[in-house]
Amino acid sequence: MLIDDIEYVIFRHPDLSAVRQFMIDYGLLDVSQEGDSVYLRAYGDAPFSYVTTQGEAAFVGMGFRVASQEALAQLAARFGADIEDCRHPGGGKYFHTIDPDGRRLEFVFGAQRLQPVPCDGAPIAWNDAHAKNRLGRYQRPKYAPSHIQRLGHVAVFSPAPQQIIEWYGENLGMKPSELIHGDNETSVLAAFMHLNKGSEWTDHHTLAIVGAPAPGLEHASFECRDFDDVGMGHMVMQDKQYQHRWGIGRHFYGSQIFDYWTDPAGFHVEHYCDGDMVNEDTQTLRYPFGRDTLLQWGPAFPGI
Repeated sequence: MLIDDIEYVIFRHPDLSAVRQFMIDYGLLDVSQEGDSVYLRAYGDAPFSYVTTQGEAAFVGMGFRVASQEALAQLAARFGADIEDCRHPGGGKYFHTIDPDGRRLEFVFGAQRLQPVPCDGAPIAWNDAHAKNRLGRYQRPKYAPSHIQRLGHVAVFSPAPQQIIEWYGENLGMKPSELIHGDNETSVLAAFMHLNKGSEWTDHHTLAIVGAPAPGLEHASFECRDFDDVGMGHMVMQDKQYQHRWGIGRHFYGSQIFDYWTDPAGFHVEHYCDGDMVNEDTQTLRYPFGRDTLLQWGPAFPGI
């Protein structure tokens, strides 16, 4: 196992104050501002989950938490990169490289973990038709931004999706959970890639790769506490008159409850909960592209 998890996303924004406030209202927490870089964290133990630097708007790349010191050395040797002290909050050791589309990839080991932040209440206890689990108490979520637990996945555009899928598989050990194809199964249009963690359960996808004319970001996705947390976050963002993109609904690929928003520079971020889990015994599934596989329920995807 090389990669333990995805850890953070890296952006540039022309207005740091605006994007900082947007992401706090979206559900992240302040860490620090160091020079022209703003760091934000989730409620989990990651030192930070989001960093943006002053400049022309761009999705720069992403950072991964490496599984061991040996894995860090193995990956650095594979890319011909030098390991150095990590300059980000949490410290540790890291190196960086780029993927074939030019995205910056950072690999960190040994960063100091943070104490998780309490989330103002327990997750939902459901009373459904099959079991009553909330007895003698009421469901009263507090009006507040979503309580983001962690960065869950990143979806990127690539003009050469098949080659990028193979590159992440060969170099980072990622495996496709599900593939989307065109007229035939050899015409791969997109992939939902999970980490290779053997028998250990891991997210249905840590990286999604989608064919497009040019490289870019489709969205960065952050896991919320539960369904109510997605819904309450929607209300807060709506009340603050931020630009809503799509949701609330349930995805087909990965099964997540989703809700998408657009930041001040035009980048899309997703609130999600209740995603599928896979491991080495999970077979890769293949589906043709179509409206029916965009979602199980919810509003239509914008433009379709």
